[in-house]
Amino acid sequence: THQNCITLPKSTPSFPNYQDALGISAYDIIQHAKTSEYYTYVYIASGSYFLTGFVAVLLGWCRLNLVKNALTNIPKSYMPIKKKDLPNSVFNLITKELTNVSLIAWAGEPKPEDINLPGWGRPGSDYDDIHFRTSMTNTFSLIEQNALNHLSLKRQPSMSVQRYIDLLIEHKAIDRGLGHAYVESYERARFSEDEVSQKQYTEFMKLVLQLLRRLVIKLALITYRLLRPANQ
Repeated sequence: THQNCITLPKSTPSFPNYQDALGISAYDIIQHAKTSEYYTYVYIASGSYFLTGFVAVLLGWCRLNLVKNALTNIPKSYMPIKKKDLPNSVFNLITKELTNVSLIAWAGEPKPEDINLPGWGRPGSDYDDIHFRTSMTNTFSLIEQNALNHLSLKRQPSMSVQRYIDLLIEHKAIDRGLGHAYVESYERARFSEDEVSQKQYTEFMKLVLQLLRRLVIKLALITYRLLRPANQ
């Protein structure tokens, strides 16, 4: 009894790729079927390989479409929001919303008048770029210079601010209350960990102005006494 079977080689050859292997196996089956005069197997084998090829092409086409769709859905660096890309109604809506966002962002940005670092004058005001603590501590050298020039009251290197102000009080160059108020505000500004406020700075500078006025008045009185005739 003749048995329809395919004799496989003892050793499987190495094919370059699966397309070649598929074609050679189809050819081998058809040749064995023709040799054994079972032509039905030829049609079955041909139909099977045709169906296999058709399914392979269909799957490849589906995969190609999936890849194309995935690439299409990847976000692009270009945003299609220009007038030529959109209907007028959609373009106008997007333009309006973007304008609103820009206005909100602009309103949220700090303005020069809103920036006020502790201890510094507000930009754009009369105190612009003034560091209150530094300005207040520099007033002592101004008072010392005026007292030296007008009253010849020289400060010794070892003399503290308070001791020098006491010296001015002793010579009646300034009032006692005025001098002590100056020393208290001066030392608080110099040694305190807290920054000086604009209000504190303004009050202190008024105090300094009064001190300088007193020194000028004192000088005027001394000059008047020196120049006054002896019989007056």
